[in-house]
Formats: sequence, C-alpha cells, structure tokens
Amino acid sequence: MHRLPELNPRGEWFTYQHPFRHIRAEGVFREESYRRLENSFMALRDGTPANGNRQLQFRKSQPAYDALLVAMQSQLSSRFAPLFDRRWIDFLASLLGVPALPQVDGALHHIPRHSRSGWIHNDFCSAWFDAQLTGDVVFPDRNKCEYFSGTPRTPDAQPREYVRAATTIFYLHNDGWRRGAGGETGLYSAMHDVPGKSSTVPPLNNSLLLFECSPHSYHRLIENPGSPRNSIILWLHCSVEDAQSRWGRAVTRRMPK
Repeated sequence: MHRLPELNPRGEWFTYQHPFRHIRAEGVFREESYRRLENSFMALRDGTPANGNRQLQFRKSQPAYDALLVAMQSQLSSRFAPLFDRRWIDFLASLLGVPALPQVDGALHHIPRHSRSGWIHNDFCSAWFDAQLTGDVVFPDRNKCEYFSGTPRTPDAQPREYVRAATTIFYLHNDGWRRGAGGETGLYSAMHDVPGKSSTVPPLNNSLLLFECSPHSYHRLIENPGSPRNSIILWLHCSVEDAQSRWGRAVTRRMPK
C-alpha cells in the first residue's frame, strides 16, 4: 500500500470467506483523491458531454436492467485516476493473487431510486479484445469487436478471447445512505437466494468490494426503494488458459452473432 499515495493510511481492509472469498474496504482513498473521483463522476452524471458525445452519457444497457451506465474508455479513464491506473490494477491483482494483464473493462453505474433487483450471476465469462491494442492498460474497443462474443465489427478486427478474472465495485456519492434504503450488493452461495447463505455489502461512500471471478462468485444489485446508488466498476482479465487451470472449463461463453 505504501506505493499508492492516494490510499488512506487509516482505511480498513477485511477479507471474508462467506459466501465466497471477497475483500471489503472502507475509507479507501484520502479525502482529496475521493473528492476528485466523486466530482468527476457527478460532472458526467449531471452534465452534458462535450460535443454531444453519446458514449459519455448515462444510459441503459439492457431493457430488463434499470442501471444507467457509461462504459469506461481510454480517453475517459484519466479523469478517474487512480482507479484505472496500471499501479492500481497491479495492487488489486496482488490482493487476490490473480494475473495482472493490461486488459481491463469498467463502467460508471447510476442506479435510480426504485430500481429493480438485478439477476444473480457470477461475472465468470469470456471477454474479447482486439489483439492489435497494446499498452499498460487496454480497454475493449467495442467498435472493432463485440466484448462478450468476439463478433468482428470491422474487416480488420482481430478478436482475442480473455476471461474476467476479478471484479471491483467502488461506491461513491451515496450521501445519506441508511440501512433499508437498498442498493446493496448481494453475495450468494448459489444461483438463487438461499436463506442464511447470503451476505450484503452496503454502498458506503469511499468503500469497495473486490472478488475473484469464479464459477461460485454469485452476486447481484439489490433493489433500492430509499435512495439512488452510484458506483464505479472495474474488471480485470486473465487468459483462457489461466482461467481453465484455476477453475476448469466452467467459463460462460456467448456465441458470436
């Protein structure tokens, strides 16, 4: 942690084993770093993107999911340092003991009040990047190939398959959140909610949830009747071979369209 000056030296980090291994932290960043992240988030949430760029506007990604999101991209990521910096990626990977490849994905999430619960899922799926993209941090170019299936979208695309290795959810701008307001992240031991076998993570400001993606990392957004919920999500990736050596052949794959 000493190599990450933005981290709050008084932050609290805990590892849990139930219902699967995960890490929770509160007071993650120093005050000035947290406020910078929050201001960048709300500038997009409440403002009008320059030149009417729809890629920087919050919008629904699926009709059955109430979340509004902005997909992270290289030209946007610097506004949210250090969350998408290489040193932060290496730090998270070291906490979980997973490979720290350059390939990452992420999004800004805004969950309006009275949104429905999401579906229980595990994030353990294939993800495709154009092989021509290089750098310390590489975001998927969805104009070149479809992220979940690898379907080429341009004649020169070179889709290469990876697998999601870890999920980080950083919670911010949830002022005044109280228990009962909803918007927690539910963690589960199975594809359905078994009484006594689940746990919830509250969306407290400047806190995070981190876990390795596996066949068992079941989670979902819980409905929020009391207040909106805001967060930033980061996914790390590994090679298909690494994922299969760790978890067998349980990777969820979607067929190309």
